[in-house]
Amino acid sequence: MRILDKYLYKELFATFFAVLSVLLLITFGTEATKLLAVAVEGTIPSSIIFKVLLYKIPPALEVILPLVALLSVMLAVGRLYQDQEMVVLQSCGIPTRYFQKRVFWFLLPLALLTAWITLWVTPWSYQQERHLVAEAQVTSPLAALVPGKFNPLPNGEGVFYTRTIDDDGDLLSVWLRLKTDEQDVLMTAPQGRFEWIDGKLALVLLNGHSYEGLDKGDAFTAREFRRFEGFLPEIQVTPPSQKKFEIASMQLWQSDNLDYQALFQWRLVTPFSILVLGLLGLKMSRSGPREGRFGKVFFALVLYVVYNQLLVTFKEAIANESLPTTIGLWPVPVLFLAYALYQGSLKPSWFEWPDVGRWFKKPAESKS
Repeated sequence: MRILDKYLYKELFATFFAVLSVLLLITFGTEATKLLAVAVEGTIPSSIIFKVLLYKIPPALEVILPLVALLSVMLAVGRLYQDQEMVVLQSCGIPTRYFQKRVFWFLLPLALLTAWITLWVTPWSYQQERHLVAEAQVTSPLAALVPGKFNPLPNGEGVFYTRTIDDDGDLLSVWLRLKTDEQDVLMTAPQGRFEWIDGKLALVLLNGHSYEGLDKGDAFTAREFRRFEGFLPEIQVTPPSQKKFEIASMQLWQSDNLDYQALFQWRLVTPFSILVLGLLGLKMSRSGPREGRFGKVFFALVLYVVYNQLLVTFKEAIANESLPTTIGLWPVPVLFLAYALYQGSLKPSWFEWPDVGRWFKKPAESKS
């Protein structure tokens, strides 16, 4: 590897990690604010916020990595133009295709890494996040219960007692008193636990006894049950539903659902976008002596928004059967790639346009 190659790759990687760090901090700040608001509402416990944030890293990388590739290449190579280093390199006979080749080899590992993230890691992270939230919703009522103590239920609707709570969440020696205007029930069971039933979190008691009408003296009723399912008032939460984003890529590929096909093409186009936007950043890095280094950043952000919006539009068109899947999302990155590789003329260097005007010129009259 030549000294120039090492110097160029060093600039590219340094700028890449700097831009990536800034965008990740911005993204996680926004996600942390949303999760804290949800935790305040009581939907999820605050103890799992950090774990949920970790599972949000792959989906965040899927979104920001193409933008990072665009900005990092544009800023790194743009500094060479601003410091007049590019003028010196070009005067030494280094052509533009040299930088295109080096930027391509810089972007290729990033594109492969993005492909691994989008095709495998992101679905897994969505699935793990859903399981984590569901388990936290089951254990959150356990966190509010103090074993060995009578725990009052909200609005004075009864009292709950359990002798111990083991690590698996099983309740031992459960005693429950439910007292409302309609009923007065006392239940005891040697064992119990919390389970999801019909989309609600229920208290399940096993091999216990129930007593109704204790306040009526001798008129009370005693029953024996093998399994009791009841819903306590303070734990009426809804489990998170499965999202299409957590479906495996192979399942999306084999599905006939157009919405799934559009999502699968989105996962394929995202790694290719690293190459497209990176080479586009190389084209936009060219600047004159009086142009600022960050003068084209706004224009780059506009191009990125347009690029993403076109992908979203094509994706919705596939899902709505307005666009065949054989065409898919590929016209958008191909069009931007052609613009990135455009060097001022689409005509090959060996091709010459015929001088059509010469054919219509009148021959000069010879002077006698």
